[in-house]
Amino acid sequence: MVLDILKVLKNLRGAELEVIFLDDAAIKTLNKRYRGNDSATDVLSFLLPRLEFGEERLLGEIFISLDRARHNARVFGTRLEDEITLYTIHGILHLAGYDDETNLRKRFMSKRESQILEHLCKSRNLSKVLTRR
Repeated sequence: MVLDILKVLKNLRGAELEVIFLDDAAIKTLNKRYRGNDSATDVLSFLLPRLEFGEERLLGEIFISLDRARHNARVFGTRLEDEITLYTIHGILHLAGYDDETNLRKRFMSKRESQILEHLCKSRNLSKVLTRR
Protein backbone atom coordinates (compact mmCIF):
# COMPACT_ATOMS: atom_id res chain seq x y z
CA MET A 1 0.00 0.00 0.00
CA VAL A 2 2.76 2.48 0.88
CA LEU A 3 4.47 1.78 -2.46
CA ASP A 4 1.19 2.43 -4.27
CA ILE A 5 0.85 5.79 -2.51
CA LEU A 6 4.45 6.75 -3.31
CA LYS A 7 3.86 5.87 -6.99
CA VAL A 8 0.95 8.30 -7.13
CA LEU A 9 3.18 11.02 -5.69
CA LYS A 10 5.69 10.85 -8.52
CA ASN A 11 8.31 13.05 -6.85
CA LEU A 12 8.56 10.54 -3.99
CA ARG A 13 9.23 7.42 -6.06
CA GLY A 14 12.15 5.52 -4.62
CA ALA A 15 11.71 7.08 -1.19
CA GLU A 16 11.58 4.91 1.89
CA LEU A 17 9.78 5.58 5.12
CA GLU A 18 9.00 3.92 8.40
CA VAL A 19 5.44 3.43 9.62
CA ILE A 20 5.21 2.83 13.36
CA PHE A 21 1.99 1.77 15.10
CA LEU A 22 1.34 3.02 18.63
CA ASP A 23 -1.47 3.21 21.15
CA ASP A 24 -3.12 6.49 22.20
CA ALA A 25 -0.91 6.92 25.27
CA ALA A 26 2.32 6.69 23.26
CA ILE A 27 1.16 8.97 20.45
CA LYS A 28 -0.12 11.48 23.04
CA THR A 29 3.39 11.60 24.52
CA LEU A 30 4.91 12.29 21.08
CA ASN A 31 2.24 14.85 20.26
CA LYS A 32 2.93 16.74 23.49
CA ARG A 33 6.71 16.58 23.10
CA TYR A 34 6.94 17.63 19.46
CA ARG A 35 3.76 19.63 18.77
CA GLY A 36 2.83 20.91 22.22
CA ASN A 37 -0.60 19.25 22.07
CA ASP A 38 -1.52 17.25 25.17
CA SER A 39 -3.89 14.87 23.40
CA ALA A 40 -3.86 11.72 21.33
CA THR A 41 -4.01 12.12 17.56
CA ASP A 42 -4.45 9.74 14.67
CA VAL A 43 -1.15 10.31 12.87
CA LEU A 44 2.14 12.18 13.30
CA SER A 45 4.85 12.57 10.66
CA PHE A 46 8.50 13.46 11.09
CA LEU A 47 10.62 14.42 8.10
CA LEU A 48 14.20 13.20 8.33
CA PRO A 49 17.16 15.32 7.18
CA ARG A 50 18.09 15.16 3.51
CA LEU A 51 20.76 12.62 2.72
CA GLU A 52 24.02 12.94 0.86
CA PHE A 53 24.20 11.84 -2.77
CA GLY A 54 24.17 8.06 -3.10
CA GLU A 55 22.68 7.34 0.33
CA GLU A 56 19.33 5.61 0.79
CA ARG A 57 16.44 8.02 0.60
CA LEU A 58 14.66 7.60 3.93
CA LEU A 59 11.98 10.25 3.77
CA GLY A 60 10.74 10.11 7.33
CA GLU A 61 8.68 8.38 9.98
CA ILE A 62 4.93 8.11 10.31
CA PHE A 63 3.41 7.23 13.68
CA ILE A 64 -0.16 5.90 13.61
CA SER A 65 -2.42 5.37 16.60
CA LEU A 66 -4.17 2.02 16.28
CA ASP A 67 -6.53 3.09 19.06
CA ARG A 68 -7.65 6.12 17.00
CA ALA A 69 -7.92 3.97 13.87
CA ARG A 70 -10.14 1.42 15.64
CA HIS A 71 -12.30 4.16 17.16
CA ASN A 72 -12.74 6.03 13.87
CA ALA A 73 -13.49 2.81 11.98
CA ARG A 74 -16.41 2.27 14.36
CA VAL A 75 -17.57 5.91 14.17
CA PHE A 76 -17.34 6.20 10.37
CA GLY A 77 -18.32 2.63 9.52
CA THR A 78 -15.05 1.86 7.76
CA ARG A 79 -12.59 -1.00 8.00
CA LEU A 80 -9.52 -0.70 10.23
CA GLU A 81 -7.21 -1.20 7.24
CA ASP A 82 -8.96 1.63 5.39
CA GLU A 83 -8.43 4.00 8.32
CA ILE A 84 -4.76 3.04 8.43
CA THR A 85 -4.51 3.70 4.68
CA LEU A 86 -6.05 7.14 5.14
CA TYR A 87 -3.63 7.99 7.97
CA THR A 88 -0.69 6.73 5.93
CA ILE A 89 -1.68 8.94 2.99
CA HIS A 90 -2.08 11.90 5.34
CA GLY A 91 1.33 11.26 6.89
CA ILE A 92 3.06 10.87 3.52
CA LEU A 93 1.53 14.11 2.29
CA HIS A 94 2.95 15.89 5.33
CA LEU A 95 6.36 14.41 4.53
CA ALA A 96 5.94 15.63 0.94
CA GLY A 97 5.47 19.19 2.19
CA TYR A 98 1.70 19.50 2.47
CA ASP A 99 0.25 21.01 5.63
CA ASP A 100 -3.19 21.54 7.09
CA GLU A 101 -2.52 24.51 9.35
CA THR A 102 -4.97 26.85 7.59
CA ASN A 103 -8.43 26.19 6.15
CA LEU A 104 -7.18 26.75 2.59
CA ARG A 105 -4.23 24.39 3.01
CA LYS A 106 -6.45 21.86 4.77
CA ARG A 107 -8.88 21.86 1.81
CA PHE A 108 -6.00 21.50 -0.66
CA MET A 109 -4.51 18.62 1.32
CA SER A 110 -7.89 16.96 1.69
CA LYS A 111 -8.42 17.19 -2.08
CA ARG A 112 -5.05 15.53 -2.67
CA GLU A 113 -5.92 12.78 -0.16
CA SER A 114 -9.17 12.17 -2.04
CA GLN A 115 -7.33 11.93 -5.37
CA ILE A 116 -4.94 9.35 -3.96
CA LEU A 117 -7.80 7.42 -2.34
CA GLU A 118 -9.69 7.35 -5.65
CA HIS A 119 -6.61 5.94 -7.35
CA LEU A 120 -6.17 3.31 -4.64
CA CYS A 121 -9.86 2.37 -4.74
CA LYS A 122 -9.42 1.55 -8.42
CA SER A 123 -6.20 -0.42 -7.98
CA ARG A 124 -6.87 -2.05 -4.58
CA ASN A 125 -9.85 -3.33 -2.64
CA LEU A 126 -10.42 -0.17 -0.62
CA SER A 127 -13.74 0.91 0.77
CA LYS A 128 -15.44 3.71 -1.14
CA VAL A 129 -16.66 4.99 2.23
CA LEU A 130 -13.33 6.74 2.77
CA THR A 131 -13.73 8.81 -0.38
CA ARG A 132 -17.09 10.13 0.86
CA ARG A 133 -15.90 11.22 4.30
